Amino acid sequence: MVFMVVAATAPLTAMSSNLSLSLGFGAGEGTLGWIVLIGVLLVFFSAGYLALARSVVSAGAYHVYVRYGLGPAAGGAAAFVATIAYNLASAGMITAAGYFTDLTLTTYVGIDLHWALYSVAALMLVWLLGFFGAGFASKVTTVISLLQFVLLAILAVAVFGRDPGSFATDGFTPGSVTSGGVALTVVFVLLSFAGYEAAATYGEECKAPGKKIKYATYLALGTLVAVFLVSTWTLSAAYDDVQGVAALDPGAVLSGAADEYLGSYAGGLIGTTVALSFLAAAVAFHNMAARYGFALGRAGLLPRALARTHPVRATPHVAVGAQVAVDVLVIVPFVLIDADPLTTVFPAISGVTSLSLVFLMVSCSLSAVVASVRGTLTGAGLLTRTLSSVAGIGLLAAGTLIVVNYEQVTGSASPAVAAMPALIVLGALAGAVAARRRSAEPGTIESGQQP
Repeated sequence: MVFMVVAATAPLTAMSSNLSLSLGFGAGEGTLGWIVLIGVLLVFFSAGYLALARSVVSAGAYHVYVRYGLGPAAGGAAAFVATIAYNLASAGMITAAGYFTDLTLTTYVGIDLHWALYSVAALMLVWLLGFFGAGFASKVTTVISLLQFVLLAILAVAVFGRDPGSFATDGFTPGSVTSGGVALTVVFVLLSFAGYEAAATYGEECKAPGKKIKYATYLALGTLVAVFLVSTWTLSAAYDDVQGVAALDPGAVLSGAADEYLGSYAGGLIGTTVALSFLAAAVAFHNMAARYGFALGRAGLLPRALARTHPVRATPHVAVGAQVAVDVLVIVPFVLIDADPLTTVFPAISGVTSLSLVFLMVSCSLSAVVASVRGTLTGAGLLTRTLSSVAGIGLLAAGTLIVVNYEQVTGSASPAVAAMPALIVLGALAGAVAARRRSAEPGTIESGQQP
């Protein structure tokens, strides 16, 4: 469960994209302070999130958590928004895995094939891992995640060994945290923690889910905060002017530091690991999307065939196959027009997924507050309500920043990309309407039955 969360965030790719962008165009070194602040905000969010996890368990975590406090219509809206976000994210990660595999093999081996061929191979692997279950998939994602940790740790040791004094604390000062493009930094740091729901979506597949979801969520959050903090600090220490370097080419900040401190071989290793990290993220988002399909099929919000499980492996094999089909439908049009994945697929997906996740987390925080006030939330009192309220307000502010800076967040001025958030609105409306037609939601554990 921990490594499914870590895999969804893909630490190495976050370092070479979101956090490098923050160093170049956001608060610069102040990104360090914002990693800590966003980490604290997510701890506050977790108070209500995990209180809901103790009361109700489902593969569609946000769906039932929002429904628990805010009613069927809100739950249905959350369900459809999450389904859209995770399906799009899975397709995006599959595309990126193929693209970076092609880039690495072309650059370092001389094999030049179309990126879509590698994406097909990645998609088949993702389908197999989904079919065999989360236990098997977690072994693969654990290996890939550990590889990312090892590579980032080696770089940190190398930079510290050459110049320990370069690890200055300026990035934690109030002046540094509040300087530069604070709005972009908040957005990019928050996006680095995407996939935060992953632990709860596997609650039905483990024993004592209430405890395991709690431990996995906090352990994953602590791990990610530590990895992002140390790695960003390492990049800041590796350059005399990291903001200037990152502003010129954010994607080259990590690889440039690796080449300088680890040697010329590091470029190929970085490229390979980045491709693998996107594959791990694809596995994680595929599993979350498939489990939403399973949960919504069981609840009658989507075709009930999605709720079928394999007679031997007990995995949601129909939902797994359906999710792979959605990936194909999303990716094929881009292949047919020979589009560049990094300038077409990713801009559209990044904006929609970021707004979707903020919507889900704000709704979840509000649900926890309402359920706590009503006295229906197990073990939740004034502290839970207070922390959830603070988290909801903070996340709502982050969502506002995303909307205001949407073109910069997506990196695209395309009208089509700008219109993509309409999917969230349409999905929420469709989910609310579908849920109103289904007053009962079978297959979940209600508050009186402890998971």
